[in-house]
Amino acid sequence: MAELTVHVSATYQEDDRALAVPFEVFAPEGSLLAQGVASPQSPKRVVLDADKTADVQRIYVVARLPSRQRIEAMVELHDGANSVTLDVGSSSPHEWLEWVTPFRSLEHLREERLPTKAEHQPRRIGRVWMTLWARGDGGWTAADLQPIEQLRDRGMRQIELSIPERPHLLQVGGDDVAWRLVSLPPGGDARVAVTRSSSEGGDSVEITVGRVRPVNELLMAYLASGATAEAARFADAWQAADIALYEKMRDPVSAAAGAYVLLKLQRLVERRAWVHNLTEWFPYLSDGPIVAAALALQSRGAKVAEVRQLVAEAIGRGPPLFALGASVLVETMAAIHRGKFESRAFRAAYQGARAYLQAQTGKGAYFAFYGRSPTEPSSMRIFGSAQSPKDAGTSQDATNRGQLDIPVRPRLPALPVVRPVDERLLQLGFAREFHLTRAALPAYIPGPGSVSSELVDPTNAERQRNAFTVFEGDE
Repeated sequence: MAELTVHVSATYQEDDRALAVPFEVFAPEGSLLAQGVASPQSPKRVVLDADKTADVQRIYVVARLPSRQRIEAMVELHDGANSVTLDVGSSSPHEWLEWVTPFRSLEHLREERLPTKAEHQPRRIGRVWMTLWARGDGGWTAADLQPIEQLRDRGMRQIELSIPERPHLLQVGGDDVAWRLVSLPPGGDARVAVTRSSSEGGDSVEITVGRVRPVNELLMAYLASGATAEAARFADAWQAADIALYEKMRDPVSAAAGAYVLLKLQRLVERRAWVHNLTEWFPYLSDGPIVAAALALQSRGAKVAEVRQLVAEAIGRGPPLFALGASVLVETMAAIHRGKFESRAFRAAYQGARAYLQAQTGKGAYFAFYGRSPTEPSSMRIFGSAQSPKDAGTSQDATNRGQLDIPVRPRLPALPVVRPVDERLLQLGFAREFHLTRAALPAYIPGPGSVSSELVDPTNAERQRNAFTVFEGDE
């Protein structure tokens, strides 16, 4: 009988689950021998079936990261104990960036730390800026961005922020970086890695968001990339989803992630009360009512009125925290849409939710979308400083960046403009059908090309005044 112990090599030790890896063990002809999850502090031992490995001299261990990068290792098989090490964090140029490696490769940044010839100089980054947006009773306002800590090296920055318990979006843009906004996990410390892109086309940097003490970012990233099998093995190995949902008072962000996982794995029905409490106790998370609405729709004898009320509550709280939430919300709304018999209020809300989903970008756990401001998702790419936005079609060097080759999603049809805002919303029926506060409604009204800027208030002055420079343009 042969045994195999799978180790994960990394120096990052702040949280053992940050670099946990679901893996599979294969025979040379491709048959599956074993599977499991290993992490730096928790190697995984698996027992290989003696009948399946009787004539096998070598086996292959394969891990798939949320970035879809494959890590492979070959093992010469012997009776008794065998071991293999998967290098997950080896591509990171610094220990403080290892947490990024499951989401994107940083190998090119290691090479940049070595002397390079003139003809192999890395791509210019250009000027890159950030603006932090916070949501309150009066809508979205630009907040003072004061990093707790900043770490930097050539072509890389890491910024740590303390995020209060209310919705926050971080907007990032630049000369060669399309403007986008990404949800930040509230109620704790979050970190943002801005690293030089390995590609000559598209954005000059890549943005990765995570919590200082990550728990379920990997789970959500697997689900967002469609890797449900890996997410299921991860959740089962760590009992991550159940524990996170149970401990929602201590960590509601992880509880929301656990709820999504159990929803996708169809294991959430018996935890309906927990989902209700997640929705009621944490009004700053739209993910609670999003999951509750989808769960109600899955149940036998689903009450459409209940689903609609939960959808309305989710929309009133603003964009979801997790990337999966945007698609779950639109799918739920599509399932209860009444076609030509639908109310104007619901059609407007559905159009707004679709606008955010169509503007979605990124492959991480947290929801990110292209746009000018929190209320203006955009299917067009916008570049430039916070003071001088340009779309991809008008920017002078758009062709050089390759942005014109990026497919642009079609704009949504225009809505009628009725002034003032309150009268228009009342005419759409929000107050009667959705029971939302007027201050919350503009969060999901579609952006440019759909309604006038007077209705959505792009708050350009706030973005400009609070912009924080990440790269000065000399790298």
